[in-house]
Amino acid sequence: MTALAVDLGSSSGRIVAGTLIDGRIDEVEVRRFPHQARFVDGYLTWDLDFIWSEVVAGLREAFSRFPHAVSVSVDTWGVDSVCLDDDFKPVVPGRAYRDERTIRTHTAFRSRLSDEAAWAATGIAPATINTANQLFAYLHEEPGAAADTAHVLLLPDYFTYLLSGQVGWSRSHASSSGLCAPGANEFNDEVFEALGIPRDWFGDVSPEHSVVGPCTVEGLEHLTVVRAGAHDTACAVHALQRDVTQESYFLSCGSWSVLGVLRDEPLLSRAAYELGLTNEARGDSGLRPLFNITGLWILQECQRQWREAGQSHDIVELIRMAEAAPSLGVTFNPDEPQFALPEGMVDRVRDAVAAEGVDAAALSQGDIVRLVLESLAARYKRGIEDLTALTGAPATQLNLMGGGSRNALLCQLTADALGIPVIAGPNEASALGSVLAQLEITGHLDPAERNDVIGATAHTVEYRPAS
Repeated sequence: MTALAVDLGSSSGRIVAGTLIDGRIDEVEVRRFPHQARFVDGYLTWDLDFIWSEVVAGLREAFSRFPHAVSVSVDTWGVDSVCLDDDFKPVVPGRAYRDERTIRTHTAFRSRLSDEAAWAATGIAPATINTANQLFAYLHEEPGAAADTAHVLLLPDYFTYLLSGQVGWSRSHASSSGLCAPGANEFNDEVFEALGIPRDWFGDVSPEHSVVGPCTVEGLEHLTVVRAGAHDTACAVHALQRDVTQESYFLSCGSWSVLGVLRDEPLLSRAAYELGLTNEARGDSGLRPLFNITGLWILQECQRQWREAGQSHDIVELIRMAEAAPSLGVTFNPDEPQFALPEGMVDRVRDAVAAEGVDAAALSQGDIVRLVLESLAARYKRGIEDLTALTGAPATQLNLMGGGSRNALLCQLTADALGIPVIAGPNEASALGSVLAQLEITGHLDPAERNDVIGATAHTVEYRPAS
């Protein structure tokens, strides 16, 4: 039986067909397309029409190759949403979370809802990228467009609506919005009131692992649209083999690094707040307390700068340079706000270590790449130490999934920094998790068999700390 996963990341999207055969999932990437946010009328935006056209083209190709496919689900990166009019048409282009409008309105936001009050109301770490901050900025900077807005759909739910004509607000994605009560089973009306965000822009939180309805796109009517985990990390952790007798620590490593632990209840202590922990939902009824860390975006932006300058930018070549480069013996904190902004990343990295006495002008490309990866590994070490202090359970290994799992140098540096084995893979965990959940939702896979299917499917590599 075959399920189709629409897996949309913030730099590329892909459509994957996953077929359950003899106890394992056979995955075929049918289509992959790059995309990026661009400035339109002064705002950083996503080209939603382009993404949608690629999704439809990919699904049609997938269905032509896998005519017995039964279902489809969409997952995306977190926090972004689409503002719609009465006819469910976008009022403005899809705004991107890195747009600086939320920085311009942050002081006003905090005057209405302090960081501590926001944490207490939601269990989500205050951050300018949160959906709540974005909608507050929208109200203040684009009041005319806000007045024409009748509905707001979270990004994956917008594409789910285009596929099915059905509206909803998926729990795993809603959990990252800064608009839900802790546990993310319902929106928190007090947050809407405090920020002046119209409550009628949203309905109720929609449960994951549920059926939405038949697909209404021409040629795809035989597919059933389901919610298999609207947030890509929620899908990804569904693809991890889990021993429920132990704490499961994970790192989803892509443009963002999402470092967390699988739990049944949120972590809401004062220490969790002070550390910047955020409690997001899994696709099932559980949660994933985690740290959102600026991740390989830093390296991606360095690559872009080098490409535009006509320098080497191929990732394989850059990693080879980094492996040959000696450690500088210093790191920087990737959580610093300057590393979340586009443009000029190489210069920001140089500036960060110049303050430590490093001759930044003399740094080679290999030096910079190794510095970025060592800095990420050092941040993961701090994150694991913080998580184990909060849970009271030591980490015996770290499951590292996503695109970063293909970066052998990063995986080894992380194992060395943490002093525990790193299990790298699956590298495309979101799509695998989506397929697994879809097969469970449609009754083609017993959830009790999931671990065995993952073990038979996922390619993993173990990195042990250097002695």
